[in-house]
Order: sequence, then structure tokens, then C-alpha cells
Amino acid sequence: MNTSELFTVVIPSYNEERYIYNTLWYLSRQELYTKIRVIICDANSTDKTLEHISKADKDFENLEIEIRTGGSVAYGRNKGAELVDTPFILFLDADSVLLNPDTIIETLKHAFDYDIIGCKQKSTVDGIYSWLTWKVFEFIRKVMPETFCTGCYFFISKQKFIELGEFDETLQNSEDFWLSKQIPKSRFKLLDKYIGQDDRRFKKMGNLSFLKNIILTYLNKNNINWFKKDVGYWK
Repeated sequence: MNTSELFTVVIPSYNEERYIYNTLWYLSRQELYTKIRVIICDANSTDKTLEHISKADKDFENLEIEIRTGGSVAYGRNKGAELVDTPFILFLDADSVLLNPDTIIETLKHAFDYDIIGCKQKSTVDGIYSWLTWKVFEFIRKVMPETFCTGCYFFISKQKFIELGEFDETLQNSEDFWLSKQIPKSRFKLLDKYIGQDDRRFKKMGNLSFLKNIILTYLNKNNINWFKKDVGYWK
């Protein structure tokens, strides 16, 4: 198989005009020599998100971009996954920045050995608070006994994704953690590669509130009602 026959990228989006083109630019710079199929499930964006996606489709010849109707983050990911006909799915957020050009090729080296593969996260903007917040986030994720893979880079086989029941569309936060924690940590690979994200959510929630939410998520890891609570992370 060549790489285009192995995986498909699925991205949920809503009003991501500031980020989506940049995300697709970095994706197009991955060290792969075949085209990448990208399914973007948009939840009726009211800004110029769709225009930027269309521009990216013209600008990046190695990306085959399809736009489908989305909704909530979980719904968009699930709808995109339904259209995937490759063995593996790579879920990205609309603001994910693949900082290392060999991230996907390194992922594919381990694709058949693990159930889920993720990456570390870091800030794409300068600032001690953003840098420190992601450092603390990665420490929390490392010490958790449960698998914690985030939607900014969530690589999984389609078969395993279906077996796990897909993303729970009734959840309002951390649906990625809820799904990934079903996997034994021995079956999870965290690559030594970084996905960049800016500090927009820190600015909205506050750095301490963001970390507090991560801790509360862990403390409520078996309480599905917590995950059905809208904590203001996405909107």
C-alpha cells in the first residue's frame, strides 16, 4: 500500500477562518509522496472558513479536500469517519499545526502495532503562560493511568474506532478522552512529535481554568454527566 491507501484525515470545523488554511498548509508539507484525502465536516460556518478551504484545495495539489455537513465536534468527526474507506483515520482539529514534517510518516511506522497514536502539544505563540500551561498539560497526561489522546491528533484504525462506539455525540466536552480511555495504555503510542495550537482557548477560559478543567475531567473520568456539561471549551 502507498500512504494514500492507508489513512484519511477528518477535520471538524466551525468558524475557523483564522486557522483552517494554516492547518491545511502544514498538512500539505508532510513528507509524503502521495495525495492525502481530507474530509472537512463544517457546521455551517458563518465566516470565511469555506472560502479558505476552497483556496487551500486549489493551492495544495497533494491534498484532496472534500467538504461535508458537520455539527458538534463529535458529530463532525463521526460523519467524516463514515466516509473513510482506508484502514486508518487521522482526526485533526481545525487549528492543529503539524510542526514536524515527518509526523505522519512516523505514525504510519507504528500504525499496525498500536490501537491509538497521538502527539504532544505545544503553543505556537510566544508567552510563558501558554508554554507553561501546555507543559503542565503534558505532565498531567503522562501521569494519568488512563490513555488520554486529544482530538488535535488522534490516529486510529477505522475498525477499532467502530468497535469503541465512535465519539459519543451526547458529550459536550472531552469526547476524545472518553473514547481513548477505553484503550489500555500499553496499546497507546505517544509520539515524540509536536502539534502546535495557539492560546485562544487559554485566553477565553484562562490558563488556570483550562488546567482545572483537565483535572476535573480526570476526577470525573467515570461520570458521564460531567462530560455532558458544556464547559465552554469549543464555543
